[in-house]
Amino acid sequence: MMIKIHNIPLIFPVSILLLFSCREVYYPDELNSSKAIPIIQGQITEDETPTVVISRAMDYASTVPDYISEAEVIVSDNQGNEVALAESSPGHYEDAARVFFGTVGNTYKLEVKLKDGDEFVSSMVTIPGRPYMDSLYAVPGTKKSIRYDQFNNPYSVTHEGLYISSSLSANGDSTLFYRFNTAVLKESTCIRDPGSLMATPMFIWEMSTLDNIYSVDFTVKSGNRQVRPEHPIGFLRYFYDPTLATPKYSAPIIIGWVVVFKVYAISSDVYNYYQSIGTQLNSDDQMFAPVPSQVKSNIHCTTNPEQPVIGVFEATSSSTFCKAFRWISLDTYEYVNLESFPAGITAGSKLYFPPAFWISFN
Repeated sequence: MMIKIHNIPLIFPVSILLLFSCREVYYPDELNSSKAIPIIQGQITEDETPTVVISRAMDYASTVPDYISEAEVIVSDNQGNEVALAESSPGHYEDAARVFFGTVGNTYKLEVKLKDGDEFVSSMVTIPGRPYMDSLYAVPGTKKSIRYDQFNNPYSVTHEGLYISSSLSANGDSTLFYRFNTAVLKESTCIRDPGSLMATPMFIWEMSTLDNIYSVDFTVKSGNRQVRPEHPIGFLRYFYDPTLATPKYSAPIIIGWVVVFKVYAISSDVYNYYQSIGTQLNSDDQMFAPVPSQVKSNIHCTTNPEQPVIGVFEATSSSTFCKAFRWISLDTYEYVNLESFPAGITAGSKLYFPPAFWISFN
């Protein structure tokens, strides 16, 4: 995928997949400038204070993020308000006094001045209204994947499971842009000491994500409404493998999944930024991958227009929707609508009884 193209700055965006990430791989001998490229990731959310992370692009062999300290960071709005962010840890800046909060409809700008004198400014970005979802649903189906045998020969495997999708809509004539982040908690059970008088049920849960950080979409006009029907989120694979059983534990059985679907309303230039990252990273079928200059940042350097910069300043509101799904067959599934679901759960297991957050389909 990585092909060296001389005389063109080549940066492979590994870590800009993660919002507020700070690692970026680059090849110093191919840059037109001897200066390290700054990475600026900023965000202001409805009812939250702004946060900004600033670092430098890293060479290929580096493993430790190169954060940029002692920067002057200011976030302002179209109402004449502004706040200077304080450095809470190397390269991380926040509103320590918590006096400046994002408001839907207000427009915001980020300004950064580095210790070396370079100054950067973002485009003006407006916090859109909260997204509204019509439905979060599943469709039973199959998905093929390629595996390799012991002789490295490829063969096709068919998986059964649920395709998860959503539909969103809103009144209005203007196109709406969304970014998505979907967390999944998988519920499984097994038996400890199966077939003995000590047999005990065990409840197992695992956390994962169902889509990518650059998963974005937009609405189309339908009458007097903006709609985004059938936005694909991902595939939940159902499987049972009896060979996973051991003398101590039976093979786990998947009970279901809890899908926590978070939708961010974003501006068109932030959409273009994430869309361009997706294009960059999904270009394996091209002879020459897109170069990083095609990643469409909404931040630029005002003191030196030739100075490249990576990153985005995002103003957003968000809505979270939760639903539990259970696979039954290629024709049938069950679901449970949830008003909310606890955040911060990590993988674990529990004997005898399920944890408090466990969703039962009985």
